[in-house]
Amino acid sequence: MSTTPSVGIRSFTRDQLIRMAQLFAGDPDLTRLIDTTATERTRHELASTPHLEVWVMTWPPGVSTGWHDHGDVAGAYVVLSGAFRESAWSGGAVHSRELSAGDERSFAAGHLHDLANVGDGFGLTIHAYSPALTQMTPYEWVDGKPVPIAL
Repeated sequence: MSTTPSVGIRSFTRDQLIRMAQLFAGDPDLTRLIDTTATERTRHELASTPHLEVWVMTWPPGVSTGWHDHGDVAGAYVVLSGAFRESAWSGGAVHSRELSAGDERSFAAGHLHDLANVGDGFGLTIHAYSPALTQMTPYEWVDGKPVPIAL
């Protein structure tokens, strides 16, 4: 008896993750998910397999993810609305970029960052991860460097 391999993509590139996020970002009904009474970031799963997860996230003003990485998972996100700042630790320093509606970003596994809604209103983003996101490591700052928080 022979075994037939499973059909489908098992590993997404960073470009493919951007395209997946863009695909879901084209849904005009996503804005209905913004809860203007929320005080914390909320997320809604749009798709999930062992090899891919896609979420929509709503962000009240001033909310941040805090410093974290995604372990062995690569990711991408597209900003649908709002003003964001992503700060990332790379090469021994923090690098920041401003993002607004239409901007997109992808990152490799192990990317250490903080994403924050720096605008006055609610923000909306689409995130795609491959493989499925099963771990996130939070970090704290010690002597000017990020250090994983032992949980």
